[in-house]
Amino acid sequence: MSSHKTQLKPLKFLLNFIFIIVIIVVGINIIGVIFTPFFPESEFLSGFSSVPYNEWKLSILLLMIISIILNIGFVYSVYVFKKLVRSFYESPLFSKFQILSLKLLGQLIILLVITKSVFDKFSNLILENKKSDEIYVFSFDSTFMAICLGLFLIYLSYVFKQAKDLKDENELTV
Repeated sequence: MSSHKTQLKPLKFLLNFIFIIVIIVVGINIIGVIFTPFFPESEFLSGFSSVPYNEWKLSILLLMIISIILNIGFVYSVYVFKKLVRSFYESPLFSKFQILSLKLLGQLIILLVITKSVFDKFSNLILENKKSDEIYVFSFDSTFMAICLGLFLIYLSYVFKQAKDLKDENELTV
């Protein structure tokens, strides 16, 4: 077994573990958001928003839908990352799949971070500037760092594409 495959084993295991935990937690979160309207008198809802259930507007329902979309987007980005690491483990470097996965992962990170930032501002506005920590959505912590990471992954996909082209060209000349 080659050295880089051995070094990827802990990362591969950790990603599989994280993926399972994220699926469970996001699933519980989504179920909670979906069933929230059916329990208007619950204590959870009184802490969720200063707006009584009977006064909910389309905007609060929109917040719930966006919360679900952000959670699903986060799960999908972890899934893409997991598949990317697996491809590093199982296939040669600079494959088309790796190039496309790096680019997709970078784009997903940027999209999720920007959407989460807009979601946070929108939820603060709707919930009357109440602290929106009660609406928990998985995301990457630092907005600027996450955007930098996304841009780096997109650039890395470009580097991988160049390396693949050079590798293919080199194989033709030999």
